[in-house]
Amino acid sequence: MKNLLLLGDSIRKGYDSFVQEKLAGKMNVFFSEDNGRFAQYTLRALQEWKGSLSLPEIHVVHWNNGLWDVVHLNADTVGNDGEAAGETILPENVPTQIHFDKDPLTPPDMYRYMLARVLTRIRQLFPKAQVVFATTTPVIEEQASWAYRSNAEIDLYNQIARETLAPLGVKINELGDFAQRKCYTLHRDWVHYNDEGSSLLADEIIAFLEQEKLI
Repeated sequence: MKNLLLLGDSIRKGYDSFVQEKLAGKMNVFFSEDNGRFAQYTLRALQEWKGSLSLPEIHVVHWNNGLWDVVHLNADTVGNDGEAAGETILPENVPTQIHFDKDPLTPPDMYRYMLARVLTRIRQLFPKAQVVFATTTPVIEEQASWAYRSNAEIDLYNQIARETLAPLGVKINELGDFAQRKCYTLHRDWVHYNDEGSSLLADEIIAFLEQEKLI
């Protein structure tokens, strides 16, 4: 059987066990219990995950980063966000009047750069693997509290991922579009999905791998 490595953030942590269970007897599925967070964290931790999991030869890597990269951290009060300019934003659709950092954790140009860096590391560590990138799933913006994400920026970052990775031979799994159509009522909070939603994401991932003849 082929070996599949799942990389990604807490959305991946929601669906990884479902993918593993549904592919039992068809594909060996591996994943770290660590949260892949933002792209730079994944770059830093990937080699350690490979060692701690004692991975065999990996044939497919299914990977996402984006939700942490696009996040605007809670600034508490105006001018107290740790940025040199002290600029914050106050989204109109967040009812609690919370200010957030003006810039996302990973600005767009840095996101583009970091995706290419992570891809390079994946290919260094798993040279025989076909790489699949899953686009970022949507959020319920108005429920933001400790941080803020906008679906408009998520769309922008997904487009950056397509433009950066597809020309480098990475297959793009439009998980974000699928979640918007099929899972939007299945959130357990403003970002994550309940078990039903995570199971549906797992089904979509498996369908994509089958479609691309990667299983």
